[in-house]
Amino acid sequence: MCGSFVADNSRTVQALWLVLANISSLCMTLVISAILSRYMTTVEYGTYRQVIYIYSTLLMIFSFGLPGAYSYFLARVPVEEGQAVIRKFSVLFWGLSSVFSVTLFVGASWIAELLGNPLLTDNLKYFAMTPLLLMQVLCVEHVLTVYGMTHVVLVYALLSRILSVLCSVIPVIFFNTGVPGAIIGLTLASFGSFLVGMRLLTLPFKDVTRRKTDLTTADILRFSMPVFSSSLYGFVIGSASQFFVSRYLGVENFAMFANGYRELPIAGIVIGAVAGILLPEFSRMTKGGSDSKQYLVLWKNVVLKSAAVIYPFSLYCCIFAPEIMGVLYGTVYREAADLFRIVTIINLVRIVPYGPIMFALGKGKIFAKAHLVTALLLLGLDFLCVTFFPSLSAIAIIATTTTVFCLVVLMVSTARLLNTGLSRLMPWKSMFKILSVSTFSCFLGSCVVNLIGVTRDFPALLSGFLISIVIYLPLSYIAGINYARLLKPLVSTNQRK
Repeated sequence: MCGSFVADNSRTVQALWLVLANISSLCMTLVISAILSRYMTTVEYGTYRQVIYIYSTLLMIFSFGLPGAYSYFLARVPVEEGQAVIRKFSVLFWGLSSVFSVTLFVGASWIAELLGNPLLTDNLKYFAMTPLLLMQVLCVEHVLTVYGMTHVVLVYALLSRILSVLCSVIPVIFFNTGVPGAIIGLTLASFGSFLVGMRLLTLPFKDVTRRKTDLTTADILRFSMPVFSSSLYGFVIGSASQFFVSRYLGVENFAMFANGYRELPIAGIVIGAVAGILLPEFSRMTKGGSDSKQYLVLWKNVVLKSAAVIYPFSLYCCIFAPEIMGVLYGTVYREAADLFRIVTIINLVRIVPYGPIMFALGKGKIFAKAHLVTALLLLGLDFLCVTFFPSLSAIAIIATTTTVFCLVVLMVSTARLLNTGLSRLMPWKSMFKILSVSTFSCFLGSCVVNLIGVTRDFPALLSGFLISIVIYLPLSYIAGINYARLLKPLVSTNQRK
């Protein structure tokens, strides 16, 4: 039955579908960036990235924390009430997205002046319709995940991203339209995504007798307010460094920073997939009265499995950063490798999402306060940086340090919520083994690549990966890291599914 809940399905399969969907989205996004960075000047590409940056950061505010609320509430109500719940959310999203679009169109010139790039004015106006279309389908992944239809999420991600690639890249390559062509193409693609997404939202409720829900708008807003506060502070954290770079260091430096200072994509893929499964799972556990020990078992399983995937890739990308930048964006962006190495440090700490467990336990205010303190700290340090020692590397170090600080605070808070200490919250010994073996394998792989004289970026990247993984797999097995056992269920509990 299409309305069956994810609890009745293998979490492994559900998480795998989400990982594949996120990977497909990432690959298509990288294709767009790789092509546009080669067919546009640095200023044009920087302008394009600024438009995407503005949309992404403002989306944190205008989404009002509602996307995550879908998973929380749909997991708690019968499937017959699901469509009524979605309709309540849709009304809120229509209002928020309308304000978002008007803000982009009317405030385009002000935003362009704020970021010091006059080219943004017209391009933001071309892009203004996009929020009105895309915000209506932000919930597709969350809704389908709750009802165990994550395979459909993959189909939706592929269709949406392929459409984005075609509509944004073709005008630039064949008609030399520059930034306006790419932006208008993305707007057209968003209309296609809107049509497909709205159709998919009806799938879980096919052949289901619908009924009204007791859920009120006040209930939704009560849950969403801490999420919104966190998103607001997250908006500052995510945009502050790029704002200061764009405002004080110029468009060309912004392009370099935007390409280089990006967290490891595979980490975001894993964490995003895990978060998509954990929020409805923790929500059900909370409603069912689970104790802290049950939360802790699930938590530690997720941490270990995430680390087993994220740590090896993080070390590999850190060591082979110049080659990665060269392959993705061209030799002109190899200088961004240092920025990429700096941000990779975050991935050694951010291996699991803290939001799902805090919001499920009703402790969203703690999550929000941690982000507030981090946002204020980041703003102050960034301002001092551009005033006294303007440098891309310094900005990157500040952003990384403050983010790690926030993650440590959340880690301590989670330990307190689960009535345990830091020593028992994480499987530290196993994590250290994974980190040590990953470091040794990737470093040795880099040495071998240098010894055999591979100098071109792509061959060096490929040979380095193959050599590193050949070294890593047997060493990890010797160290007691059993991937067959660890990754059999990506998310598992001691409870029978």
